[in-house]
Amino acid sequence: MKNRLLIIFCVLLFTTGTHAQRLPSFTVVMRPDGKSYLSISKKQAYTEPEAADLKASIDFALIFTKDGLSPKLEWYNLSGKEGKIPVNLTGTAAKINAISFDREQFDKCKTTGDLIRMTGHITANSFSHYAVISQTMDVISQHCFIAESTDGQRVLLWISKNTNEGYKVEVIQ
Repeated sequence: MKNRLLIIFCVLLFTTGTHAQRLPSFTVVMRPDGKSYLSISKKQAYTEPEAADLKASIDFALIFTKDGLSPKLEWYNLSGKEGKIPVNLTGTAAKINAISFDREQFDKCKTTGDLIRMTGHITANSFSHYAVISQTMDVISQHCFIAESTDGQRVLLWISKNTNEGYKVEVIQ
C-alpha cells in the first residue's frame, strides 16, 4: 500500500511540476489601421482610443511607416522616440528585438527552461524601442521577435499575414 501511494505521489508530483513550467500563450489579430496596440499582460489588441484608456498596460504598437516612398511595417514601444506614437499614448517602454527563429524553433519553446535556453544569449543591449517586420506591405521579412517588459520578463512573438483580417500575432509568455 505504501509503495502504491509513493508511486501515485511521484506521478502527481512529476505531472504537476511539468505542467507548471509550461509557458502560457495567446493569439490576437492586429491591424495597423484598427486594433494596432498590443497589451501582453491583458492578452489583447486594442484600437487607439481603447489604448489611450489602458496606456499603462500597452506594450507595442503595429505601425506602417514610410522610408522614402516604400512603406514599412514595424513594432514600436510607447516610449515616444521618433514621434511614431501619439503623444497621449506615450509612456511605456517595453523593448523588442527581431530574432531569426524559424517556425519550428518558435513552436518548440514550451517551458520557461526552453525560453531561457533559446534566448539567454540575448543581452539587454540587443533590445530597442522598435523592430522592423516588413519592408513592404505584403511580405513579412521578419516573423519572430523577443520582447522584454520593463520588469525584465521576456516573451516571444510570431507575426504572420492573416489575409484580409490583418496580422496574426502569437505570443508565448
